[in-house]
Amino acid sequence: MARRVKVFGGQEETLPIKNPKQIDALLSHFIIKRDKSKSEIKKFQADRNYMMCLVGFNTAFRAEDLLQLRKKDLNGYVHIKENKTGKMQNFRMNKDFYQEVLDYCDRWEITDNEYLFMGQKKSQTYEGKTYPIILPITRQQGHRILSKAGDAIGIDYVFGLHSLRKTFGYQYIKNGGNPETLMKMYNHEDYDYTKRYVHWGIEDAEADREAMYIGLNNNKKTKLTKSTK
Repeated sequence: MARRVKVFGGQEETLPIKNPKQIDALLSHFIIKRDKSKSEIKKFQADRNYMMCLVGFNTAFRAEDLLQLRKKDLNGYVHIKENKTGKMQNFRMNKDFYQEVLDYCDRWEITDNEYLFMGQKKSQTYEGKTYPIILPITRQQGHRILSKAGDAIGIDYVFGLHSLRKTFGYQYIKNGGNPETLMKMYNHEDYDYTKRYVHWGIEDAEADREAMYIGLNNNKKTKLTKSTK
């Protein structure tokens, strides 16, 4: 029996971003904060939050996998084991996406073994010795960051950390991606569950039908395009 979408922690379920303009607004929100910040810590935090969105949008990882990423995990080719399922994720990174990650790591001198989305410095004691470490931000922190940013840009639905993963799936389908491929990317076993997961609904089908037109002029343009290749 297919799994059903569940409510997390008694809260309403987070939703994907369906309007590409809101994706631009979200990313721009953090870039503007980064560029206007007067302190290095505020500048880093805004840049970190921007990169968290960018990586979340482009990897579609679950929150726990996203926040545990280190620089060495995104070296042009992603190879990680999912915490929840134990399944492997293996894929080559888009070149522009990879360059963004490299630039971010260079800006903040993030080394291979450091977390991409670092939080506050902590102390950890091992065999009687105390070492300074920097842990990644928590899921709760990530959710608060994105929920607050969503409010700032006018998102009027439940938006949080898990929305990044869902946004990838929704936009993938919207842009003509193969449904079975998306199901495998998510490591789901049922495409009906995947459709519910990314909230692909009747309004989306209606919008696509309205945008679709097959006619004489349309066919002529298609043939002309093909003949010029």
